[in-house]
Amino acid sequence: MTPPPEPTDPEPRLLWGVDADAVGTLCSMRLEISSTLLRRSADRFTGHDAVADTALVHRLTSITPEVGLELPADRIENAEELLAHATDADVRIGAVLPDVSARPGRPFPLCHPDAELSARALRTLHRAAGVALDVRARRLVIRLHDTAPYPGWAETQRRLDQLADVLTGLRRQLPPDLAVVVDYAITDPHPVRRGRPDWQTALALATAAGPGTKVLLDPAPVVDEDPELSITTLRAGDRLAGVLLGRMVAIDRPFALFLAMIDAAEGGVLVRGRRCPVPFVVALPPGRAPGIEAALRAVGAVQEAAAKAMLLDRSAWRAARAAGDAEAATELLLTAYETDATPLLTAVRAALGVPADAIASYRELCRDTHRAVERQRSLLRAALRQGEMSVGLVGAGRTIGAGGGGRVGRWALRGVS
Repeated sequence: MTPPPEPTDPEPRLLWGVDADAVGTLCSMRLEISSTLLRRSADRFTGHDAVADTALVHRLTSITPEVGLELPADRIENAEELLAHATDADVRIGAVLPDVSARPGRPFPLCHPDAELSARALRTLHRAAGVALDVRARRLVIRLHDTAPYPGWAETQRRLDQLADVLTGLRRQLPPDLAVVVDYAITDPHPVRRGRPDWQTALALATAAGPGTKVLLDPAPVVDEDPELSITTLRAGDRLAGVLLGRMVAIDRPFALFLAMIDAAEGGVLVRGRRCPVPFVVALPPGRAPGIEAALRAVGAVQEAAAKAMLLDRSAWRAARAAGDAEAATELLLTAYETDATPLLTAVRAALGVPADAIASYRELCRDTHRAVERQRSLLRAALRQGEMSVGLVGAGRTIGAGGGGRVGRWALRGVS
């Protein structure tokens, strides 16, 4: 029997001269901004700061409706107030990540054979779960990065059994609408014994914990031997919580990011004409400065890589791979990567109703806001010098009134609601 023909993509429908299905898929992308991408000062950054910054990024891009908070780095003094702030800002808390990662000089207590240390870590985990419930987060992410030696570190099976017990117990105590997510990247002390990639270990832990426990996937080939297979497998079992970008898949390396988007497309996450089923989690690349502009650059880079993935002649590429023609497959990839995606991105941003250049708009917004605030302060000082007893300074876009019934002026903060 002859093998069935490779599936072919239908003829594209056009919108503003570009593929309408590709525009729809790119508009449906949902990015979760990690607070590490925004946190400029680790000792003063709060959950409110993360919400405010994410809300501004979302207003300029329309695809970043969620923020991931890390505890205790993002201080949360009142969860109810933070939830109200996020609701007012039209964003939500996507993930809460308690700090249980191993660092040199600080053991990884969830796996520690010392019962007191592991119990202390478990209490920390439960407190974070309480915060996640209070702020109505979608996911509680348990980041398992084991790089610091401690007693029992080499006991691989014991570590995995203890982690499975912790996840199972935690999952049973949480409501089904709060997903428990495993982010597993263990540096095994004996690599020769490492028989499977990290995502398979994470999947085994999630499966042991039961329904509602998923995996955050880092699709970098360094830690994942076959990203396309891992995405497909996790999606088939409803275990994929999201795709992580910025840790091993460097956002500031465009071709690596483009290949990650190709893998996401082949795995069913970024398919032309369909909505994206899971979020892309965007974290701060190592060695990069955080801030709102850094977040805007990261979002723009992810959008551009996804747009170029949409430009790949997928039918020809699949045929070349099936025929074992590596040279032709590589040429098709390079053609898509080197194609200018500006027309497609322009159509996407027009459909979303956001600026074509988010960074330029942000800088203009900052400049105009600064000028308006400074003008308000100037008017206030002038009124005080005139001996006015009552001066009201109201928010953006409203009248600045002075005592005596006179109107000092009206100075709208352009672009600020």
